[in-house]
Amino acid sequence: MNFNALNSKACVPHAPIRKLILIMKITTLLVFMVFSQIRAEVNAQVSISMKNAPIKKVMDSFHSQTGYEFLFVSELLADAQPVTVELKNASAEQALEKIFRNQPFTYRIIDRTIVIRPVSGKAGASKQDSSFSLKGRVFDSAEPPHALAGANVALKGSSVRTSTDENGNFEIPVRRNQILLVTFTGFKPREYAVTGPKNNITISLEEEVTLMNEVVVTGYGEQKVKTLASSFSSMNIKANVSNKPITQLSQSLQGGVTGITVRQGSGLPGGDGANILIRGISTIGSTSPLVLVDGVPFNINDVDPNTVESINVLKDAAAASVYGARAANGVILITTKRGVPGKVVIAYDGYGGYQRASFLPEFVDGPTYLRLANEASINTGGAQLYSDEYISNTAAGTDPLKYPNTDWSELILKKNPEIHSHSLAVSGGNELARFAVSGNYLYQDGITPLRDFTRYSFRANTGVTLSKQLSMLLDLVLQNGVNQSEISRFGFGNPLLRGVYSTPPNIVPKYPLRADGLQSYGNFGDMQNPLAEVERGGYARYNYNIANINFQPIWKITPELKARGQYLYKVNSGGSLSNRDVYSFIDYYTNALQYTYSSIKTQSTNRNSYNYLALNLEYTKEFDKHSVYALGGFSRESSGITNFDIVNLASYFVKANYVYNDRYIIEGTIRTDGSSRFGPGQQWGAFPSGAIGWNIGNEDFLKNLKFVQKFKLRASYGLLGNNENAQLYQYQSLIDANNGRQTTLGNPAITWETVKMVDIGADLTLFNNLNITADWFDKTTQDILLSPALPLSSGFGLTVPVNSGSVKNTGWELALNYTHAFANDFNLSAGGGFSYYRNKVVTLLGGPYTFNLKRIAEGQPISSYYLYRTDGLLQETDIAANVPRLAGSGAGDIKYLDLNKDGEITEADRELLGNSEPQGNYFANLTLNYKGIELETQLNGFTNSLGYYSGRYQMATTNTSTGGTPMRYQTDYWTPANTTARLPRILPTAGTNALASDFWLFNAAFCRIRYIQLAYNFRQDFVRKMGLSSLRVFVNSQNPVTFSKNRLLDPETQGDEGTYPLMQINTVGLNVKF
Repeated sequence: MNFNALNSKACVPHAPIRKLILIMKITTLLVFMVFSQIRAEVNAQVSISMKNAPIKKVMDSFHSQTGYEFLFVSELLADAQPVTVELKNASAEQALEKIFRNQPFTYRIIDRTIVIRPVSGKAGASKQDSSFSLKGRVFDSAEPPHALAGANVALKGSSVRTSTDENGNFEIPVRRNQILLVTFTGFKPREYAVTGPKNNITISLEEEVTLMNEVVVTGYGEQKVKTLASSFSSMNIKANVSNKPITQLSQSLQGGVTGITVRQGSGLPGGDGANILIRGISTIGSTSPLVLVDGVPFNINDVDPNTVESINVLKDAAAASVYGARAANGVILITTKRGVPGKVVIAYDGYGGYQRASFLPEFVDGPTYLRLANEASINTGGAQLYSDEYISNTAAGTDPLKYPNTDWSELILKKNPEIHSHSLAVSGGNELARFAVSGNYLYQDGITPLRDFTRYSFRANTGVTLSKQLSMLLDLVLQNGVNQSEISRFGFGNPLLRGVYSTPPNIVPKYPLRADGLQSYGNFGDMQNPLAEVERGGYARYNYNIANINFQPIWKITPELKARGQYLYKVNSGGSLSNRDVYSFIDYYTNALQYTYSSIKTQSTNRNSYNYLALNLEYTKEFDKHSVYALGGFSRESSGITNFDIVNLASYFVKANYVYNDRYIIEGTIRTDGSSRFGPGQQWGAFPSGAIGWNIGNEDFLKNLKFVQKFKLRASYGLLGNNENAQLYQYQSLIDANNGRQTTLGNPAITWETVKMVDIGADLTLFNNLNITADWFDKTTQDILLSPALPLSSGFGLTVPVNSGSVKNTGWELALNYTHAFANDFNLSAGGGFSYYRNKVVTLLGGPYTFNLKRIAEGQPISSYYLYRTDGLLQETDIAANVPRLAGSGAGDIKYLDLNKDGEITEADRELLGNSEPQGNYFANLTLNYKGIELETQLNGFTNSLGYYSGRYQMATTNTSTGGTPMRYQTDYWTPANTTARLPRILPTAGTNALASDFWLFNAAFCRIRYIQLAYNFRQDFVRKMGLSSLRVFVNSQNPVTFSKNRLLDPETQGDEGTYPLMQINTVGLNVKF
């Protein structure tokens, strides 16, 4: 053969052939390199020549020639024999066999790492044998979980590493007490502490939230935020819920989400939940939002805060219309924590502390009360009630039994009632089954005796993978609550508290025990002694139970198509018990019977059940520049106590979302609902919505602006429904079966209230750490269900329900969030938001409707005050000038204005003056973190809000002659010598000064610091030595400071003497994970 011919130019291959040959060469080289890495232990060539060398020196030479890592316990080499070896171009296995010959240890090759172990049976082997092969699998945290192929698994602080195979499996050589670091693109790194040999460990990774992959629960599923054009807000669970001493979950919404007005009206144990409005008031009647927990309706205050994973608020029609008839007032979606694949995690979260009332009125002492009672009696022509001697003896305190001076608040109310909560949670699982089980115990004492609340909560969330396509969720919730209080005859509100505020100080609390064994208590007329109420008044106890089971099968038909079913059965039951024995009150001195407590032995029970059934199909597909999401399904639900009051709702819904090139978004939803609250022909309603969005930040002309990471414009329009204001059988007329008299006029034409909503918004992220969200909305509620009275000419003195009202509500919201990581482990996070809304009644059939203080009228906001205008107090000159005034009024009484100039003060002189609902609310929060030390604070407040002094706040001396104690500020009252006083003259009755007037209005705007919390997270090296995963301690003060121009009552509760005050809660807490 002519070999030289191969070098001739005639044999030079053409360009395509040259490229092919080059590709083949490169491919052969890559294959060879990969193969050599896989089988290096066979092909590596080792040359070593040493005599009586330390084994460590020989190992270092081997490592430099092969790249192999050695894994061993350093103490193990102490017994090694010197090595004499002569190797030339030996394989790795041959070299290792000679290097470790006659040594007190052996070796094993695992993925380019040589694990050195003691020879089995050698002395000290059990102590030193901590090198072993660890096998495991890596999953994501989805439900059901998916194996992560290609995840990096490494020993922290070492070059030893490997990666997971296509099924998420890995094997790596380790030693005891080493830290395994698992990483995967798009997921948060996860550390795993190696405590000893284990078979097939499971590690789950949590997805790293970025602008590209952030997902949110939107109703019947999850969607990426970047694909949405609707208006929603997500709460920061860590800042508002986790590790916070909140007793009711609704309290957590008081800061952190724009568009929500949250007002806590009471600090009553077990009754301190907050009232929630989303985007203000838009209807006359029910304004409560729909709250869904894991997809089904639930009372937000029945959710254990420790179990919450996420809270999302759907605010516009595009976001909420998938819930149709129940979404007119907005939707709050809550998901609870679920187990993820991995080792079992045990977590304890607990706190304990004390409470004190954030505001309590201050009352005058006994002598001052007696002087005021005398003056009030004289002002109405009466006699002096208490002699000067009696008053001076009371002031001197010479004989408390004859001249009592009782401070009832000091005597009855507790100073620092306790509060504590303890939660224990266990979670974990693998790719086949996951679980999250938690239990909570909460105890909250009250400031009044016998008033407390105890709650036990249990939740078990489980997930099971039955096959690659089929999985299921099964959740169980159990809760028991016991609310105990005193029985009292003091009337409305919190009865004992009202008694404390009303009972005069000149009543003896309790006389010494009589010789005959009888106990006497002081009394005054029909005023009952609060101490007697506590000791002899008995108690009332309400017990409630909640049990529900939530079953969800999930069938992954194809990678893009998923079917989900859901069935929930929930039972609420409870019972009340009142117990009081007969007790006769005997006069201490005369043995005369004063009054008798009758026996009370009552018991009642109640039960309510709820059924929910749903099935939906969810389709998600991303291809080329297109992203498609579609959802369709139906649901059936019913709730009630008996067959006669069961409410049924049937629904069908379809939702579609399309995104092109991550820039242009269009989505649409339609839902139809059928409700048993309405009559035939009116039961069904359809509620469509649509939205468009533009991710303008992804456009080429903005991509060069490196400081802009996100810029989205969006707009939506849609219809929502409301059937909550319709009562059962309002479409039917009812007749009394006994006498044939018509008692109710029905209207078969009544139907849904319909809400039309427009929303325009923008989302902006700048500098990777500043998030801005702004929204403007216009919301009109039509066909509001009213019950105007029929004219007398109809012959019926009844009302009839009619869809005849409409309300327009507009507003805007702005939220900002800023985070920054500084040098030296210092991190800052700050956020804030402001919301403004104003409503107006557009149409009102049969209106206006007038109440005691308020009026609903066309062209005016709901909750408008309807009051008399005043001009200070009447003076002697006004009486002489015969200005228009009410009969019986005199100098020192409130001066009402005659607006219509008819010479009289009449109903016609009232006018609309301001609004009790705040037009604006705001919040701000700040978190500082430095090397494990964490300082958090949050505040919120209302603007443009008016309150009204009522009850004892309004009338200083109502019933003073027969009981009642004025507050200290009420001593600035009109007298001929004090004509510029703040308050009217003192009287024993309300007189003319109790009319609804602007005299008693006050500025109810306030700013309240919701909490200040200081915590310390212990270092991981310290925590691991204790056998823990994490350890955190904290101190927290809730409601520590309130800023308000009003100093007389709490501007948030605005209650009179029957209102239980908000609590300032100071706690110390502990969070531990094992």
